Amino acid sequence: MRLVTYQREGQVRIGAQRDGWIIDLNRAYRAMLQQVGDDDELAVAHVRVPTDMIDLLNGGETSLHAAQQAIEYVSGQLTQGEDARLHQRGIIVLSDQVSLLPPVLRPGKVLCLGLNYRPHAAEAGMVLPDYPLLFHKTAGSLIGHNQPIVIPRISNQIDYEGELAFIIGRRGKYISEDAALSYIAGYSVANDVSARDLQLRTSQWTSGKMLDTFGPLGPVLVTSDEVPDPQQLTLRTTLNEQVVQESSTAEMIFRIPYLVSYISTLITLQPGDVVLTGTPAGVGNSRTPQLFMQPGDTVTVEIEHVGKLTNPVVAEG
Repeated sequence: MRLVTYQREGQVRIGAQRDGWIIDLNRAYRAMLQQVGDDDELAVAHVRVPTDMIDLLNGGETSLHAAQQAIEYVSGQLTQGEDARLHQRGIIVLSDQVSLLPPVLRPGKVLCLGLNYRPHAAEAGMVLPDYPLLFHKTAGSLIGHNQPIVIPRISNQIDYEGELAFIIGRRGKYISEDAALSYIAGYSVANDVSARDLQLRTSQWTSGKMLDTFGPLGPVLVTSDEVPDPQQLTLRTTLNEQVVQESSTAEMIFRIPYLVSYISTLITLQPGDVVLTGTPAGVGNSRTPQLFMQPGDTVTVEIEHVGKLTNPVVAEG
């Protein structure tokens, strides 16, 4: 499934991308139950398939299975030419008629990895870490596809960092590496936007990472079953259509099962937690001359099987 959080006419809801449409999962599930006459399940439909992504993930496999049923129901209706009726009922809406928000709103944690690609550590002139180098972004830094990255007045060294993100699907502590992937609900595309002048003026990086709009995430949450191997994905970042990063997640120093296991020894992971897995080589700060984002730029991060995340860059008003 390719799950989204979207906004339309002031309402924020969750859906699934399908053939140019956004399927409203809650409305689709209720419509399916009404058609088959399942009144008992209809009474709990808002709990089974809620309108918030974290609530859906908290519902576990039961809720995800119900969401899949809703998508299949709508797909069947579309093949029968019922798109006008479904659209009129708000069960589907054209993709270009909604604003896509970060797939997960207000996650409890947004954790990031630094120096997790060997070539990136080399270009930064830093020794490979012995343990994952963790830092935070704030939930308030997250923005969605096509939403603007805002260059703050206090910085003029704004860098891009294309990254694969994973989203936790169930609660876990002291998770084994063998079981780690089963705790991941899915994957998304991220851009760890960084104000280098703020980041590097202290030994702690968070000041340059946590700023408003510095966490583009999306457009979708692709469920784990649709990503064959998260360690074999091509990642490409373009700035104004110029390729500035191109690599594979195979280049990670700390692989995803280890990251899940290691982080879970420090904190309890919860559904909806977001983890950015680090960026490959090619960042603007390490180039000669340096290449920082400017108002009017457009930055895109694309990851094989996961999606393409694009954001314009604007100056703070």
